[in-house]
Amino acid sequence: MPTNRKAKKALIIGGGLAGPALALFLKRAGIEAEIYEARTSSEGFSLTLSCNGLAVLQELGLDQAVLKEGSAVSKWKMWNGRGKYLGGGVLAGGGLKSVFIKRVPLGSIISDEVERQGIPIFRGKKLEDIKAAVEGGAVATFQDGTSVSGDYLIGCDGVHSRTRQIIDPGFQGPAFTGLINSGGYTSGVEVPGEPETIHFIFCKRAFFGYHVSPSGFIYWFTNWPQANEPARDAFKDITDVERKKMMLDIYKDDQPFIGKIIEGAETAFPFFPSYDLPQQPSHWHKGPIALVGDAAHAISPSSGQGASMALEDAMVLAKCLRDIPNAEHAFATYEQLRRERTVKMYDVGRHGDSGKHVTGSLQQWFRDMTTPLFLKLFANPKASDWMYSYRVDWEKNVSASRYKN
Repeated sequence: MPTNRKAKKALIIGGGLAGPALALFLKRAGIEAEIYEARTSSEGFSLTLSCNGLAVLQELGLDQAVLKEGSAVSKWKMWNGRGKYLGGGVLAGGGLKSVFIKRVPLGSIISDEVERQGIPIFRGKKLEDIKAAVEGGAVATFQDGTSVSGDYLIGCDGVHSRTRQIIDPGFQGPAFTGLINSGGYTSGVEVPGEPETIHFIFCKRAFFGYHVSPSGFIYWFTNWPQANEPARDAFKDITDVERKKMMLDIYKDDQPFIGKIIEGAETAFPFFPSYDLPQQPSHWHKGPIALVGDAAHAISPSSGQGASMALEDAMVLAKCLRDIPNAEHAFATYEQLRRERTVKMYDVGRHGDSGKHVTGSLQQWFRDMTTPLFLKLFANPKASDWMYSYRVDWEKNVSASRYKN
């Protein structure tokens, strides 16, 4: 629903998932967009794209491509390390299922559509600084010495956001969650599984999750606790063979099929620590600059909602810029519409992390005793409907927020 106002241009910092989705929505709203990505090639492993995030891509006409590339999941089951069933829940809502998918193909589906629509993506552009433009808007300078100007600058640059550092230098930044992660893909191994189901297992020393696709392809991941934050390059020299050996040792006292999945993996992801933002920035915007996704409200991967929150952000922000002429009012309204939901989702992720830190036998016994009751109360379809049935209505107009921000 673009208006007859003079066309604006948005500089999008970050070409992961939210940045390209935002560019597509902005174009639909009559706003020019350019994407600047620090990396020269795509990176990533796998993720669960929740159905509420898939709904955003459905609005862009990309949902069928995502479902074809990934594997639909509609429920999850939780077990302890001895195979005792603890409970489960849904991963569907509003007529859609969630999808287990590799991150790089997911990103390519969105970015390919961006390029098909003629929206430029500039790679190898690592943000150095942002300054106010004399005529209004913002000027972004990159480490290669080049600069570019636009009416808006949107930071979709993740938990370690350079955009956030520039507009809020006093912000405490991300915190290590205390978990190290890996995962991989495995074929040709027979394991217990049900259609459209992700299985979560509290093992003796770590947490393990897996999903078996209809073709028998296994997506799997692992998290284990570590007290101290690792150095930035702590895991870079560990080989694939060494990674598998280390994980096999972690799970040696657990159900044998876990070891078979790891041993049979086509590849094992490099180890990486996870981070979140225990406190959100006091404001997600400053002047012509705003933050989207993890840059504003990084939540633990345990929530299964990080990518979906960022995609929802992108759609809501584009609507606000479409309908509210004043940029700061548009940004304030966007934040007001999104903050409460993302804070609530942060709590979901933190609770999911808490059980993964339990390694003592007495603690594990208590967790196994209390988890079924907790899941009955808080993971039933009615209690989780707010997560999965949430939808952004593109056709509904947005009015400027009356909240001060």
